[in-house]
Amino acid sequence: MILPKDSEAYEKLLKERDGLEPLRPFIEGYKDLFVSHFLEEIRKEIGSSKIRERFLKENIEEFYDSLFDFQTPAVKSVADRFLQIKNRGVAPLLLLQKLLSSFILRLVSDYSDDRELFGYIKLFSAYFDDVLEYMKSLLQEDTERDFATRVALREDELDKWLADGKSIRLLNVYKGIPVVYDATARRSSKGSVVLQMPYEKGLLAEREGRVVCFDRRMEPFAIEMKIERVVYEKRIALIEVDSPAWIDSIAQRRKRVRVALGTPLKGRINALGRQFDVDVIDLSGKGVCLQTDVGYGLPLYEQVEVTLPIPQNDGSIRNIVMRGTLQYISKLGDTKRRYHIFLHANPKKEEILSAFVARRELSLMKEIKSIAGMRKGVE
Repeated sequence: MILPKDSEAYEKLLKERDGLEPLRPFIEGYKDLFVSHFLEEIRKEIGSSKIRERFLKENIEEFYDSLFDFQTPAVKSVADRFLQIKNRGVAPLLLLQKLLSSFILRLVSDYSDDRELFGYIKLFSAYFDDVLEYMKSLLQEDTERDFATRVALREDELDKWLADGKSIRLLNVYKGIPVVYDATARRSSKGSVVLQMPYEKGLLAEREGRVVCFDRRMEPFAIEMKIERVVYEKRIALIEVDSPAWIDSIAQRRKRVRVALGTPLKGRINALGRQFDVDVIDLSGKGVCLQTDVGYGLPLYEQVEVTLPIPQNDGSIRNIVMRGTLQYISKLGDTKRRYHIFLHANPKKEEILSAFVARRELSLMKEIKSIAGMRKGVE
């Protein structure tokens, strides 16, 4: 299994593995699909030549065999192969998380009539979470940093990632819209880091009070910097930053725009034979974040049905119902929970969602331009 022998998670699964043995035919039959999906996702990320594809296919097959060997602890060769995938320019942790979720979905589909299904899901969900944590730790060690995130960059790391004159990629978020743009790292006369960027992006960064610098070679990390001072020179913003620190970049990446809502919409989850009223916090064409005042204890990777009230151009509300998969749960204090759900929308419903997201995005972009216009007026 993809766990170290000296871990509690390994010992726990070793005791519970007999409960998963009835799924051995399913596991063996799913291997080719898992490998092909992994390769397909990598093509989407970076493309692949035939030579690279053969290399990746061998690595993925060995990884799959080890993942579902419920007796043997993780061997060094499997970990090394996983890191080799990362060193070929792929962010494997994100892909692995997506593929393990797909495995659960197929399991639910194929064993929907099996009375032991929820027991299987519980065991696999716990195991996959432990695997992801372990692989994340390997990626962190591979960067030759033995510390947790939120740790300041060393001087040599500043020189590597934020060297004077280096072109970098930055991220800000405006009401749910991730804004990615290019900037240039500079050094001030006193040696501090200064980021040179377009005027409008400087306004966004100043409002957020921080910027995030990301680079595929940093994975699974990014660099967060606090904004100390901003100077605008015509169409350029010069932002002096402080406290560059490593953060986990996994949560920063989204394939699609997910817009925040000015006022939460009232939605509903149907799961486990019950209905839960929720607030819709943000959504995209493929995902939604729902908030409740009570932790309902829904299991990860559980299939749910979501009712979403989508505002239309004429001011009316159109309720649409979709199935989805609970990807992860975040907490806000002791009582509030946020359920992040991947939606399995058919083309028509996805079109309705995407149209609303596009209208909301356009509205927010107009806000950004308005902010820039007001700033010019003051100056």
